[in-house]
Amino acid sequence: MKNKIKENTLLGMELFKDSFIQALIFHIPHSKTEIPKEYNSDFLDDELTKREIELLTDFYTDELFSIENTTKIVFPYSRVFCDVERLIDEEEEMFKVGRGFFYTKTDSGQELRRLNKVNKDKIFHAYYMKHHEELTRLVDCKLKENAFAIIVDCHSFSNTPFRTDLNQNLDRPDFCLGTDSFHTPKWLSDMVFNHLSHAGYSVEINAPYQGTIVPAKHYKKDPNVHSIMIEVNRRLYMDSANTINHSAVQSLNELFRMLFT
Repeated sequence: MKNKIKENTLLGMELFKDSFIQALIFHIPHSKTEIPKEYNSDFLDDELTKREIELLTDFYTDELFSIENTTKIVFPYSRVFCDVERLIDEEEEMFKVGRGFFYTKTDSGQELRRLNKVNKDKIFHAYYMKHHEELTRLVDCKLKENAFAIIVDCHSFSNTPFRTDLNQNLDRPDFCLGTDSFHTPKWLSDMVFNHLSHAGYSVEINAPYQGTIVPAKHYKKDPNVHSIMIEVNRRLYMDSANTINHSAVQSLNELFRMLFT
């Protein structure tokens, strides 16, 4: 099975379609807006916090990537509270601008939250690590059941770069695919790229964002843990005022349903 997966091409996908679906894990880290009440007092200004949440939330990604009979892990709180996609402090490039897993500054550089070290430690263990432990557990289950696991790291992105974005190119595609040289096999990136581009969308790989999530336990160790990030440009289903086009959400959901089932 493992060799078959590695050698598979887009043409041969149907040979293991059932196993493919069973191996999927949709990882959705940024779709929610809530902050646990006990931590609200750490944030300096309610209106500023609300604006930052509206700016950064990957709205409706939990619906865009909702497909029956597949596994989904959704972080239930705002990334402004705890960003489970970030690395830990100095390991994270964005930490130096106050935007590691524990945000202390807004995208524009304003003070967002007090650096409460006690609460930061609680959040790290009770929310950040708990989420990663659950993702690792799901991957281990998929490996045991199917001999391989496929993580789809699900995001959306603004059509206008954030001030802290490393890539400030204004010409942004409809979709960005993030890959990893070890964990993203060519057949997987080709499958997603071809499906989206053949549907008429513009697609870039690792631009404006790059990489994809893999549990630390498996990172660069287990080649049977596959991962790809799919970033959806919000212009496809939202306007500049963050108003949702529900019909567009349904259409994009169907696009992904056709891709993965």
